[in-house]
Amino acid sequence: MVNEGNTHKYKLSKSAKVVNALLAGALSLGAVSFNATANTIWQEDFESSELQGKGATGAIEIGTNVTIENVNRWSIDVSNGQLTATSDWFRVANGAMQARDVDGEVVWLSESIDIASAGDVTINAVLSQSGTFESSDYIDVFYSLDGGAFELITLTEGAANTVQDDFGSATVNETIGSGSTLVLKVAMANNAGTEYLNLDSISVSGAGSSDGGDNDDGTDNGGEPSEGLLFLSGSCFNCPDLEAINLASGFVASDYYAALDAAIANGESAQTLKETTHNIIENGHRTLSYSEVWTALTYTDEDPANTDNVILFYKGLSQGKFTNGSGSQSTNPDNWNREHVWAKSHGFSSSSLTAYTDILHLRPTDISVNSSRGNLDFDFSDSALAEAPANRVDNDSFEPRDAVKGDVARSMLYMDVRYDGNTAGDTEEDLVLLNRLTSTDEAAFGKLCVLLQWHESDPVDDFERRRNERVYEFQGNRNPFIDKPELASLIFNESCDGSGGDTGGDTGGDTGGDTGGDTGGDTGGDTGGDTGGDTGGDTGGDTGGDTGGDTGGDNGPSTNSVYISEYIEGGSFNKAIELFNSSTQPVSLSGYELVLLSNGDTADADRKVLALEGEIPAGGVATIAHAQADPLLTAGSTISSFVMNFNGDDYVELVYNGQVVDALGTYGVDTDWGKDVTLVRKSTVTGGNPNRNPAFTTDEWDSFPKDTLSNFGGHNGSVSEPTDPTDPTDPTDPTDPIAEVVLISAIQGDGDESAMVGTDVIVEAVVTKVVPAMSGFFVQEEANDSDGNTATSEGVFVYAGSFSLPEAGDAVRIAGTVGERFGVTQVALSADVEVTGTGSSVLYTPIAMPFSPSTNLETFEGMHISFEQTLKVSDIYNLGRYGQFNVSSERLMIPTNQFVAGSEEALALAETNARNTLLVEDGATSQNLDGIPFPVGGLSHNNPLRLGDSVEALEGVLHYAFGAYNLIPVGDIQTVRTNPRIAAPQLNAIGDVKVASFNVLNYFNGPDFPTSRGADSEIEFARQQAKTVSAIVAMNADVLGLVEIENDGYSSDSAIATLVDSVNAELGSDEYSYVALESQLGGDEIAVGIIYKPAVVSLQGNPVTSSEAPFDYGNRQPLLQSFSVNSNGEAFTLAINHFKSKGSCGSATGNNADLGDGQGCWNELRTQAAQGLISLVEQNSDVLSDRVIVMGDLNAYAKEEPILALEEAGYSNLVNFFDGDSAYSYSFGGEIGYLDHALSSPSLTEYVVDATVWHINADEPRVFDYNVEFKSDTQLSSYYGADAYRSSDHDPVVVVLNFPEEVTVGDFDGDNDVDYNDIMAFYQLFLQGQATGENFDFNGDGQISFFDIQALMAMCTRANCAI
Repeated sequence: MVNEGNTHKYKLSKSAKVVNALLAGALSLGAVSFNATANTIWQEDFESSELQGKGATGAIEIGTNVTIENVNRWSIDVSNGQLTATSDWFRVANGAMQARDVDGEVVWLSESIDIASAGDVTINAVLSQSGTFESSDYIDVFYSLDGGAFELITLTEGAANTVQDDFGSATVNETIGSGSTLVLKVAMANNAGTEYLNLDSISVSGAGSSDGGDNDDGTDNGGEPSEGLLFLSGSCFNCPDLEAINLASGFVASDYYAALDAAIANGESAQTLKETTHNIIENGHRTLSYSEVWTALTYTDEDPANTDNVILFYKGLSQGKFTNGSGSQSTNPDNWNREHVWAKSHGFSSSSLTAYTDILHLRPTDISVNSSRGNLDFDFSDSALAEAPANRVDNDSFEPRDAVKGDVARSMLYMDVRYDGNTAGDTEEDLVLLNRLTSTDEAAFGKLCVLLQWHESDPVDDFERRRNERVYEFQGNRNPFIDKPELASLIFNESCDGSGGDTGGDTGGDTGGDTGGDTGGDTGGDTGGDTGGDTGGDTGGDTGGDTGGDTGGDNGPSTNSVYISEYIEGGSFNKAIELFNSSTQPVSLSGYELVLLSNGDTADADRKVLALEGEIPAGGVATIAHAQADPLLTAGSTISSFVMNFNGDDYVELVYNGQVVDALGTYGVDTDWGKDVTLVRKSTVTGGNPNRNPAFTTDEWDSFPKDTLSNFGGHNGSVSEPTDPTDPTDPTDPTDPIAEVVLISAIQGDGDESAMVGTDVIVEAVVTKVVPAMSGFFVQEEANDSDGNTATSEGVFVYAGSFSLPEAGDAVRIAGTVGERFGVTQVALSADVEVTGTGSSVLYTPIAMPFSPSTNLETFEGMHISFEQTLKVSDIYNLGRYGQFNVSSERLMIPTNQFVAGSEEALALAETNARNTLLVEDGATSQNLDGIPFPVGGLSHNNPLRLGDSVEALEGVLHYAFGAYNLIPVGDIQTVRTNPRIAAPQLNAIGDVKVASFNVLNYFNGPDFPTSRGADSEIEFARQQAKTVSAIVAMNADVLGLVEIENDGYSSDSAIATLVDSVNAELGSDEYSYVALESQLGGDEIAVGIIYKPAVVSLQGNPVTSSEAPFDYGNRQPLLQSFSVNSNGEAFTLAINHFKSKGSCGSATGNNADLGDGQGCWNELRTQAAQGLISLVEQNSDVLSDRVIVMGDLNAYAKEEPILALEEAGYSNLVNFFDGDSAYSYSFGGEIGYLDHALSSPSLTEYVVDATVWHINADEPRVFDYNVEFKSDTQLSSYYGADAYRSSDHDPVVVVLNFPEEVTVGDFDGDNDVDYNDIMAFYQLFLQGQATGENFDFNGDGQISFFDIQALMAMCTRANCAI
């Protein structure tokens, strides 16, 4: 067992707000919420839209300063900086005061802050950085009290700066007492374009007079806290802290809505009311980060009956807050997600936009239900959703459960009003509600009239009112349609009964009322025979209105021989159309289109078009059906889920070369003319009806019950000679067709290869990506030309060869030949590209990882795809060589690192990992190029892309090359440095001795070069030596086991001796020595070794090794050395090892062969090494201390047999114990795990107080190593740093041992006292539910609660629990 208090690896929260709340004792008894005792006096978070860009941007004359307009609360001074280029700045950027390449010191200065009425004034500043920094880079935070000198705030005693070098992020929290006035100053300095220093926020708080004191009768009131702003911390998995900005009790409706109430009283227009409402709800709106949304939703949607849960929006179920789908929990479909009620693909796909994180339309939703809802419009829908049957869904709409229909409606009404496209600071488009179904390329949503109906049928309830109050606390604005439900009818005064109003959803509606939006009715009626001349607004076809409207009254039957012969509108997706050829000749369908107009729409933009192909035999039929229709309908049919998704109130027409030849349904009028019915054209009808008729009748049709499918596929119409004057077989036809335009979906087909290989085609499409290195470009069909078939791609690669390249966004007409090349369907140009204009929108298909087992990426080949989820960089092995890296939904763990080899769990994880990776590449075809574009700014040692970094809003075109699908980005990759470099191992405990192991990657010192395994030249060795020494110095271990060092003995010129000399030279003293044997350690070229600090430990006895089996072949000889700690005489043994690798499988036989269970080859030999090491310790018990720590590269992951053998012998896996299941030291094939171990014997385990893996190598691109081959002169410099990063391919492991004379109760970090770190350690354990057992019952009441935190505070051995 581990010693009392040392039971977990404490990742201490450095949130000053939480610490302040803890140390003040202002803890509520809930697990996530606190009322801070301090009142905020002054704060600046740099998030106001008006502040963005404020500050100084170069070029500015050196020695001069700038004045910032319209900013009175603070100022800056850049006179001591050198902002000489436009890329140099000290300004508000990305919600922070940011310094970039300022070459000197720049200063931010607050106004004078009145603190006279406050006590215990505390300064809080949040600092962060991006890039790689040096000691000359810093941020200093100062304060001046009552006009006195500025005092520097430091995080450690005696420090010269508040933070400097690579500090990552930090929170400054300093209590300064009291006074009258306070001025804050923040100084920053850096000197490179890749360095960004940020002041994220700064605030002043203090205790007010209401925080205690005496009652009128002279008694003490106990110091009850004042009503403070709510602060949320630890509220869900992987969720940030969040502080409120408003008090719920501070809301006064009459004040908040004063301007709106006045406008209503004055009878202002709907448009004026909308503008007034917009101004109110835009004011005070704080933009949250997308991560903060998790935290906010745990409060806004909290279950009133169980405060540990949230209410799932669509399911209505109560579910635990900690089951949120953040990070590693995003793949569980039963966890909850952040549902955008207004789907983000409809107007704000970037997470940087305010609407993206607006919690007035974000709700907790089951991940799988969220996926089913997708980005569908809201409407009454056909089928119950299997997982949540109170909701309904079909292929074009989603209908929520009755209990939240009003909630949905009010959220959507709010979004329409809040985002008008004109507000300063908002870059969203104008979001508009329409009374029709919409597409994802529109900043619009439907259906307005349905939403207004839901608003009335499901009125505001108490939960919705409470939620509105809670949103106000944290976001600062409100949904006015909750506070004032009557506002909906005042602003959206469209009569949804078909008698008036604009179906486009314009505020206030049109005064005339026709569906085309004329303001005074038709201006002349129809010109040739329809019931025309309405002055108040008929719903029919105007001569000057809709494109393709009536052309002069009723026409006779169409003379075209092709017409619609059957219409099926059945249950579910049973939607189909049959076309009949009444001619005695076969007719080509080239030039024919089926057009769908839904819900009374008539505009060209609303047309959904299916271009037809093939031919209809004489007297035969062509059939078109929805992809999910009954097999009786889909067999032999053209499949279109785009056009064949009509309902009974939609209009369908058949068009030939732009002319209507047959019309079906009420044109421009939304009525159920054809719902739940099969219609078959009467046999006496000989042609189509080309008239668009708002009063369509079924006189020409025989009607059959719903889902009558038996007539489909044949028609008994009469056949006659063709009379069509535009029959393409007529040699005198004046409109002989030009070359056929082919849809990309037809070229791609639904198979792995195109069925049109060798065919010359004409394609009209939009250029989505130009890749000069590939001598080509990608094109995609416009959204309205999609075939709606998910099995066919809408994009294709075009090989240009010697022809010129177009530009992205061009609408083009191309002529070429279809081909397959290396598994990719392409069109090879046969002529120059014809640019026809600017392209319309294409469908940006959103997909997510891990891909489902049924996902076939072939169906997206050549298409523009996007990921709405945050992705993690999971593989960078070929980043420098090929400009490639992989992304996944989360970091991928090696299956045998998590589960026993061959187990169902391991096999399942391997299968999931295989579906959870995608290659991203630059499109270049050459190797080792300069200017790798990832990350933004270009790859360099000072601007790395590391494993675990995040990628936001990834989008690009999907390509296939070298046997794998890859994504070529469109635009810059949005990377976020979520896995920054750490300057030294992060340890949370101080002990007597620090023991580490480090694989030094074939450290061979020559003197002859190239060496057999290491450096090829003296130059390479000098680069390797500098990196290795830097790592060892920063590690600062007292005892260090080395792996893969040259096995050349222990003389003064040996590898280990010269390495020690180099480390000592860097340190400036002889701090290290090394363990020497009488001869080399076995016959292998590489060996293990040990160096140590004689000032801290002394050798105890002689070293122990063995050359007997299993250490005679493959497994390198181990080295075991006992040490005694100089300060207390306590002893321990380090056993450093290097087991046989998983490679070189050619000679492996029997159980040493690769058995396919994930353990690789030579597993039996490694297991024998583990068992042999246990025996070696036992056999030398007279020489060695029994407190043994086994370390080194064991070439086996955590759940493989060699490690399990050591655990079965009683050894404890310290890496897992302290760093948990996500620990790793090595990356292979895009997966991570640890081959480098630390395992302690039972007698040593109780003295282990900490362990960690220092991630300096596994996460770094291999191009950053010491090698010089295949690197340009530029890369030799830009990719290299004489530092620890990529000094090897393995991460070092560090362990802290402590041998106290007695155990201090409450000492969680092993430093023999109780202080701030111990308080935070216990607090984290408490939140995670891991504080169990008597050891944590500090107040002795028999239970673990927040009162134990207060009891632990009372046990602090330092004043105010200081560190």
